[in-house]
Amino acid sequence: MLAVTVGWMSAAHADDPELVPCADAIGTFLTENANADETDWFASRSLISLTDAGHAFFTDSGEAGGPDFAPFTDGSGAWRCDSAADGTQQITATIVDFVFPQGDTGRKIGRLDIAGAFDPRTGLLSGTMTLYIVPFESNPMTTTDEPTAAGKFRGFKITAP
Repeated sequence: MLAVTVGWMSAAHADDPELVPCADAIGTFLTENANADETDWFASRSLISLTDAGHAFFTDSGEAGGPDFAPFTDGSGAWRCDSAADGTQQITATIVDFVFPQGDTGRKIGRLDIAGAFDPRTGLLSGTMTLYIVPFESNPMTTTDEPTAAGKFRGFKITAP
């Protein structure tokens, strides 16, 4: 099965006028993700999609889980334009996903906070990701827990041939 999503947007057609200064950041990016100490730049790869309506979507190559973490779903959330100074577009996104039970741990919810900078001259997006894993019954948006993990990412915008 092949699924294709096509989107088009110009600054004059933004669904959310607050996103207009970061209109060039709208699209999908293929990233390489590093662990916190940046010793492994291919800890995972991700797709980060930012829409003209302020939605954010996240898919990660590590969703099947690993020795130190449980499997999880794709994520959905929202993003905003923080600024567009000196040609670099600063964005913030929050993504929520579900974490499947593993061993004797129950279901959980994950929240991924992304702070990034997009340079439209190079087509590169880079920044930091901070992950919070919270109990299934809790509100991931109001957690005061310490982050579960953090790291950096860098990637390029996917364009049609």
